[in-house]
Order: sequence, then structure tokens, then C-alpha cells
Amino acid sequence: MKTAAGKTRVVVWLLVSAAGLMLVPAGTASAQPPITFTDVSKFSESFSDDPFVCQDELYAQTVSGQVVLHRTYFPDTGAIHLHEDGHGQVVAVPLDGTGPTYTGNFWFSDTESIRAVKSGDVLVEQDTDFDHLVARGSDGSKVLSNFHAHFTVNANGAVSVAFDKFRMVCT
Repeated sequence: MKTAAGKTRVVVWLLVSAAGLMLVPAGTASAQPPITFTDVSKFSESFSDDPFVCQDELYAQTVSGQVVLHRTYFPDTGAIHLHEDGHGQVVAVPLDGTGPTYTGNFWFSDTESIRAVKSGDVLVEQDTDFDHLVARGSDGSKVLSNFHAHFTVNANGAVSVAFDKFRMVCT
């Protein structure tokens, strides 16, 4: 019995020692920390060369809001992660004065992850986009617009997932 217990203790000690030796190089390796960048900016823009959502006539449109852009770069792997979020308000006035004036809110989002695989020969990527608008007309009408798109490029360099969905409701 003492012999079996002694052998078990020696085996456990050897395993723990081997595991400790395997962890030493990982603990002393100097992995570079990710490089991050965040930018917050406000925007305001006016234009009158487009019809407003659900309308055929041209509208003078003023949009304003805020965008947050965050990037993370991993120097050890070359991978990059990007995330952009924006939200704001819109006012749309018909140029000829015959349609309703719209006021509304919108938000959008873009998320991307890109990294190299197979010794840098192939880029793996995921990209997801969202756009959302809700507006109300001076005549009581409502506008809802939703857009969602996504694609994935796998480690073989092939698009394995791709879709886009668009929904518009005009009441």
C-alpha cells in the first residue's frame, strides 16, 4: 500500500512539475497588448437632392447626431476589430411644400472583425450592419425603415454566410 501511494504521489508530482514548466515560457513571453482607439464625434448635414423615405418628392433634410468609432488592433496576430455606432435626429421638409414634414430618430451600427489565417494567405472576416429609422409626419403618417446585413468569410476564403434584410413600413 505504501508503495502504490508513493508511486501515485511521484506521478502527480511529475505531472504538476511538467505542467509548471510548460507554463513558464507562456508566462514570460512578452505578448503585445492590443492597441485601441476610440473616437467620438458629432455631425450635422443638410441636403435636398433625395426624396425622404416613403415619399416621391424631394425633401430638404437635416440630420445631426453622434458617432462612436472603436478600433482594436492585435499586433501579435494582425487581427483588427472595428465597431461603429451612431444615432441622431432627422428633420425633412418637402421642397415644394405639398407633403408632410417629418421628424424622426435613427441609429446605425457596423461591426467588423478581420484576421489572417493560413500563414497570412487568407483573411477571415465577419461584418454586420444595422440601420434603423423611425419618423412621424406632420399629417400623422409614420415611417419605419430597418436594414440588417451580415456576411462571413471563412478560413477557406469562401463566403459561408451572407444575407441582407430590408423592411420599410409607411402608414
